[in-house]
Amino acid sequence: MRQPYLTAQSKETLNPHVRQWILTILVPLGGMYSYSYDPVVNDALLESLFNFDDPEVELSKNQLYTLLRKEYRRGCSQLTQLPKVLHSNIAQLAQLVSLNNVESSILEFAVALSMDSRLADAAELLGDLNTAKLFYSLATLLEHSETAIRTALSRDGTLMRTGIFNLRNFEHVSLSSKLDVLSVSFADTLYCGIVSPHALLRDEINHSPTAQLQLKDYPSLTAHLDILLPYLKHSLEQRSAGVNILLHGEPGTGKTELARLLAQLNNCQLYEVASEDSDGDAVSSQRRLNAYRAAQHFFANDNSMLVFDEVEDIFSESSFDFFASRTALAGKNKAWVNLLLEHNSIPTVWISNSINRMDPAFVRRFDFVIEVPLPNKEQRIKLLKRYSKNLLDNNTLQRLASQEQLSPAVIERAARVISSIAPQLEDPGQAMQVLIDSTLTSQGHASLKAEKKPSEAEYYDPAFIRADVDLAALTAGLQANPSARLCLYGPPGTGKTAYGHWLAQQLKKRLIIKRASDLLSPFVGENERNIADAFKQAQQQQAILMIDEVDSFLNDRRNTRSNWEASLVNEMLTQMENFSGIFIASTNRMDGLDQAALRRFDLKAKFDFLNAAQAWKLFVRHCKKLGLAHGKKALPLQLASVEYLTPGDFAAVVRMARFSPLTSAEAFIQALSSEVSHKEQVKKRRFGF
Repeated sequence: MRQPYLTAQSKETLNPHVRQWILTILVPLGGMYSYSYDPVVNDALLESLFNFDDPEVELSKNQLYTLLRKEYRRGCSQLTQLPKVLHSNIAQLAQLVSLNNVESSILEFAVALSMDSRLADAAELLGDLNTAKLFYSLATLLEHSETAIRTALSRDGTLMRTGIFNLRNFEHVSLSSKLDVLSVSFADTLYCGIVSPHALLRDEINHSPTAQLQLKDYPSLTAHLDILLPYLKHSLEQRSAGVNILLHGEPGTGKTELARLLAQLNNCQLYEVASEDSDGDAVSSQRRLNAYRAAQHFFANDNSMLVFDEVEDIFSESSFDFFASRTALAGKNKAWVNLLLEHNSIPTVWISNSINRMDPAFVRRFDFVIEVPLPNKEQRIKLLKRYSKNLLDNNTLQRLASQEQLSPAVIERAARVISSIAPQLEDPGQAMQVLIDSTLTSQGHASLKAEKKPSEAEYYDPAFIRADVDLAALTAGLQANPSARLCLYGPPGTGKTAYGHWLAQQLKKRLIIKRASDLLSPFVGENERNIADAFKQAQQQQAILMIDEVDSFLNDRRNTRSNWEASLVNEMLTQMENFSGIFIASTNRMDGLDQAALRRFDLKAKFDFLNAAQAWKLFVRHCKKLGLAHGKKALPLQLASVEYLTPGDFAAVVRMARFSPLTSAEAFIQALSSEVSHKEQVKKRRFGF
């Protein structure tokens, strides 16, 4: 026999009860017949069983079998006990969650199996087990009937319901892999630690810190919170079951802070289901859900709440995502998750960045579904002032607050970093701007560093727009009655989008512009959601909503080839009818719009190419700005020969002049001619169409 290699644990004294388990695996369960052929288990296992005086002792196979049978029979005649700490801790846990004797025995064995490598080595000799062999093996090891074992390991049993134990029921794997305790830290605490609910769940459940935000930081949620706060108070007092709140919204909007605030206002302890363990490793969704179930039992008698963040991998609907079927647990057993939401003993706040792919069957089971939006500019200013503590001058404050995607989390984190080193910085305000800018750009938002471009409204003059309606009169009418649905159509560059900017400036309203690229998605149902969200955002902010390239959404349904195209039109029409503010649709293609959609617009305004007089006046204005002499008599005729001019053509040439200066008014006209030469109308005329 080869010389044994002794691990540190194999040199330790083997607990008599664990030793008898190993012998049971080897003898009655037949593990010894696999011993000589299994390279995984070395002689350290035999050394731990027998403590051979001679490390090079040689035994034949039959001698080994005889020795093992003898030791097994001798062990059966002796009364053995598990390590006192393990036995005592399991007894305390059994009292906490009401485990019976069979369930306690299974948990004792599973914990020992995960903590003692010698027992685990022996278990590997049994090979891969199906469920029937598992029940037989456990019944033999723990001296209970197979029926009792089967009952204890049923889905409705306490072990499984509490989440502290999981049985890989339908997999052909080894005994060690079949029996899955909550976590390594959970097993470690039971095996050699001091039991308390907090100690058992130390890697899975964290105490939540104090909330940093206040109710006044959520002004848009006042109506919801006026109902939610008394409901939570009543539920905690009555210990009501099945209380669940779903908070959703973009990352960093303060959803977790709101959960902390809700618990704080109700004077109860909030526990957070961890997404990382103490080593910084990600916790799997199954393990997080098991920890949540365990916490529901461990803290059931406390005045407490739970928060479960990042629930996308729990509730995602697989039909929306190719990968969801591999990650979303709820999709695998909807009935089980529905019961979980209906019978939880501790009120729970569930948090998600998006519920677009969440199964509606789950959404309707929450008592409250609340969207936490990004703060408006006024709120952003307040948050910046609070967290920066006078580090920002007014210009920097206003510049940062103008970024619509700036969330409370980004503000808080940047302010915390800069405040800690402010005395060492020459300009703390500039440093904070750098940090915030880098975060926003990494999220795909516009950079704060970019020099702010003059708004389109700044250079806008209705006199240089050739529309078939009086734009000044239209604007005055909208000031008196700010509710309308307008369709602006005409060639590109004629001033449709610029009018939207100018109108918003005149009405002192914010303009929200959405383009096809902002709203169209490859996922089923998301186009409709994106359209609905755009109208909702405009309604909440009392802003003007402008959708450019609206022909992408309002194609004539008589010509649609797919159901989703018709669904898109229907959603747009529904949102238009329900919107009470100013909605502007712009398009370059009027002829392809849905006929029913056209009837929904209160006004349809055509924006056309400039006439000769408008083109000349706009030319003169730009020549003055560029310092170009424009007094030659031939210039008006030269400009008049350039057809199909739009304000956009002038803007394009002026932009070009920044890096390729124009030397004369004639060069300006030549540049305009070159610009319009690419237009469809000019090309058709050139080829005689």
